[in-house]
Formats: sequence, structure tokens, C-alpha cells
Amino acid sequence: MALNYDNEQLEVAKSISLTSLAQAMGYTVKRVGNCYTLVEMDSIRIYNDKTWYRWSGHGTKNGGSTIDFMLEFGNATDVPDAVHKLLDFGGVHSFDTREKQCTQKPSQDKLDKTMVLPEKADSYRIAYAYLMKQRGLSYDVIDYFVNELKILYEDKQHHNMVFLGKDSEGNIQYAFKRGTGDAYGRVFKGDVSGSNKKYGVNIVHIKSDTLMVFEAVIDMMSYIDITGDYESNKIALGMLDDSPLITFLNEQKHIKNIVFRLDNDIPAHQALYGKEDKQQDGLLKKYKEAGYNVYDKSAPSYNGCCKDYNDVLKCLKVYKPKAVYALGSSVRQKAR
Repeated sequence: MALNYDNEQLEVAKSISLTSLAQAMGYTVKRVGNCYTLVEMDSIRIYNDKTWYRWSGHGTKNGGSTIDFMLEFGNATDVPDAVHKLLDFGGVHSFDTREKQCTQKPSQDKLDKTMVLPEKADSYRIAYAYLMKQRGLSYDVIDYFVNELKILYEDKQHHNMVFLGKDSEGNIQYAFKRGTGDAYGRVFKGDVSGSNKKYGVNIVHIKSDTLMVFEAVIDMMSYIDITGDYESNKIALGMLDDSPLITFLNEQKHIKNIVFRLDNDIPAHQALYGKEDKQQDGLLKKYKEAGYNVYDKSAPSYNGCCKDYNDVLKCLKVYKPKAVYALGSSVRQKAR
């Protein structure tokens, strides 16, 4: 039976972490400047964790997306097979499940899209260990997300971290799973089935009129660790599409200033400033014209060593530890 997939599944497959995929295949990933290479094939370059290129020119394919990588190195027979393997790797719905859903009645189809959150683990030990040891985050910031905001927990079955996005009434609309396999040999990223992608993981503070915008939640957590900023509003989009930002601004009318703290790579730069070749405007112009004060405070590169705010945190902890707020504070400031 031929394998089928829809556009949503294709986008999920293409969003799988390419470095994690390479590691799962047995390759050794090594950072080189702003990108990564493989020790076993040093002509390979992995960019923004989603695309790759092979400078040697050898092989059937010399670059492309995660799908092309799976075709070249993952024994995928064709594109549908590659998408299937990537979804399985990411812990996302299988093709058999999708095919069954297509044959069901519309009313049941709607029920199948209801979000069912993974069961919480009895202990969050693995999540805490991963975030502290692999990502350099402080216990205080992790605890803030787990116990005070209640937007992070560890799932019981796979010990993934589950980040939650809530609406203005506190209802969970979005959930994102992130594996801890950087430390234990397996990792994946994926939305919980039924999530509303118009929402992101957010923190609301009515007394502040400033919103910090990040791509990833771990970057948001890293920024708090670096600066001690618990007062501003924050959102992690989970992507470069601004749908979650639009929803947040529609629900939170007190925002006047938007500070974009995205990655310092080409896709983020194009998202902010637009694509000249396509005559496409960027987010800075869009939200300035909407009446907001907008600022680009993308992650500093620190001589090409850092791509995002988590890289910045880890770099500062090594070379400028006194510059990291959490290291100089024995008690978390609760100005929020």
C-alpha cells in the first residue's frame, strides 16, 4: 500500500532536528562556526538544524532538507518513505492512523483532533538534569516554569519535556514535546496532536507593556537566566511564522513594545527584514506599521560561536560567569 501524507505532516517532517537525526543514525555531530559538520564526513555542513550541504560533491544528493538527508543516508526508498521515517523518529502520528482517520465519520474526525496531553511523570528528574547539564539553565529558572508558571513538565512514558501554551483565560491550547535525548542518545521535537498552532508558549505580565519574542522556549528560559528579567511579557513562537504572536497581541491589549530576540541566522534575519528577492516585508516593518515600537535584539554571535540565546548562556557561563544573573543571585528575585 502506497504511503500518503498531507502538507501538515510534510512540514512536521521537515522541522525535525537534523543534528539529532544525524546522531540517531550514528554520526558524530561537531560545531563549526555557525553551523555543524559530521566527524565521519567533514564535507557535510548542517545549517539552522534544518538544511544541509555536501561540499565534496560526492553522492546522489549534495544537500537539501531533512527529507533529502533521510533519502541519502537513512535508507529511505522515496519521499513518502522518508517522511514516514521522520515522523516515526519525531514520535508523531503514523500513516496507518492518518489513513484510518480519513475513513471515519466527520464527528469522530473532530474528536480525534482533541488534544490529549501526555501523562505527567512522578518525578521530573530527567528533565531537570537535561536542562541543567546539557543546556546550562539554573534550577531557579526551571523551577519557575515548572512550579510557578506550570507550563513545563516531564511526560511519564518517554520522559520528554512538555511545554504548554495557554490562552488569556489560562486554558491550554498548545503543547510541544521536546526530547531529552541529547544526553541519552535519542531526541525528537513535535507538537502534541490536536495543538492549536495559533498559540505559543507565553508568559503574561499585565504591568509590563513590553513583549519579548523568541523562537524556542529554551531560548526564552536562557534569556531569563542571563538577565534576570522576570517582569516582561514573553512568547516562544516555536517557529518563524508569527501566527502565535498575532493571537497573543489580540488577547493582550496592553503591549506597546515588541522586542524580537530571535536566532542570529539567515532564516530569522529574513523573517525580521523580509526577502528582497520576493519583495516580501519582514516582521519589523509589519508590526511597526501596526503601531508598535519594535526592536531587533537577536542573539549576539560572540565571534561566531553562538546562534541563539541558549548558546549565549552556555558561552557566558564559561567565559564571563559574572555576567550571568542567575550565578550571582542566591535567591530568585520575584518582581513579577
